[in-house]
Amino acid sequence: MTSPTSPISATSTSGHRYPHVAEASVHVAQPPERVWAELMHPGARWMLGANIETDFRPGSPITFEGHFFGRQFADKGVVIAVERPHLLHFTHFSPLAELADVEDNYHEIRITLEPDETGTVVSVRQENIDTAQHATNSQAHWQDALATLAHRDGAPAWRA
Repeated sequence: MTSPTSPISATSTSGHRYPHVAEASVHVAQPPERVWAELMHPGARWMLGANIETDFRPGSPITFEGHFFGRQFADKGVVIAVERPHLLHFTHFSPLAELADVEDNYHEIRITLEPDETGTVVSVRQENIDTAQHATNSQAHWQDALATLAHRDGAPAWRA
């Protein structure tokens, strides 16, 4: 396995309260439509074991429920934009972060799918992370989630 194609960025340029950003990407040897179907399936387990619920309409709630390192979680957010099969953009709040449930503490997450000659590059960008250590942790979690997605079809986990 090679290293991910996108490192952690030092700062966000979108004017969020917190400056830290985590990015990760992976190549999946399937066309965007098949990758999108896997990402959006209600029972998909690629998201670190979370059950994801939403109708994928802008303005609608999105929830993530499951267990993370033995702790039950129920994260939430709002869908910002959907462009099938290329973009899912949403906010995200996790009570496990032990921050107040206010808008300034919500992450902004973009998952993009870009076709290439042999499949799809799936990229994640998570903005508005409060500390560099949390950004490092988030990047590792996204790498794990994307590796799970990529291994489903037998493709190498990381694009060289």
